[in-house]
Parts: sequence; C-alpha cells; structure tokens
Amino acid sequence: MLVDTFLESQKDYYDIFFIQEPLWDFIYYALSTTLLEGNKVVSIPIYLDWIQVVQPPKDSEDVPWIMTFIYSCLSRLRFSLRRDVIDYCDILLLSFFNRGKCYFFINIYLDDYQSAIKFMLDQVIDISNLLYINGDFNIRDAE
Repeated sequence: MLVDTFLESQKDYYDIFFIQEPLWDFIYYALSTTLLEGNKVVSIPIYLDWIQVVQPPKDSEDVPWIMTFIYSCLSRLRFSLRRDVIDYCDILLLSFFNRGKCYFFINIYLDDYQSAIKFMLDQVIDISNLLYINGDFNIRDAE
C-alpha cells in the first residue's frame, strides 16, 4: 500500500525510482494441472503506470533486494536490464538509449557482508556513460 501511494503521488515529479528491499508477497493462485488450489504466485504488485525492472529470482526463496520503477512515459527510451554486463543478484544495471547513445543507471544493494562490493572488486567491468549509481554505501570495514 505504501509503494502504491508513493508511486501515485510522485508520478508528476519523478520518473524513476530505485527501491531497496521491495515487498514480495503472495499475489494470487495460478491455475495448475497438478495442484487443486493452484500454484502460489509470489511477486511484487503490478502498477499499470510504471514499468517494473527486477532481477528474476532463481527460486521462490531467492527474492531480489533491489528493483526499479520507471514511469511509462519513458518507455520510448527502451530501458533494459543488462545481465550480459553484470549478472549478480544485488546489482541491477539498466541501460537506455537517448539520441542514439547508450547510457546506464545502476542500483546496488549492500548486505551485511558487502557481497556486491566484493563482487565488483573481483570483476573488470568498464561501464562508460554511467549516469547514476544508487545504493547504501555506508561501508563498514574492520581494517
């Protein structure tokens, strides 16, 4: 309900929201050929005016910690989740095109082990035209 109210009240002011720890909940039961009650569908709520971009979970226990909402008026920019560049559950890399040039936004979730930062340190990733980085970078290091 909070996300719904927030998205509706802010759509005239902002076009993109980077969310950390989105709510994943039971949505409905899908028809099933094996279960009488149907298959339980757990997901984020769908908002018709917004495009939801989220790293697909590997299973029902592995829900993503980050997502992005893009107001549908920006759909002509062709936003895309770029798992071909970074495929990591706590990093969401988005690309979009404007005037024939590709640009990037990145949303990073830091868990208690700072695994996303460690992942990025182990990779050699060159992302030109990176316009925005979002994340909680309050990094605690014992050293």
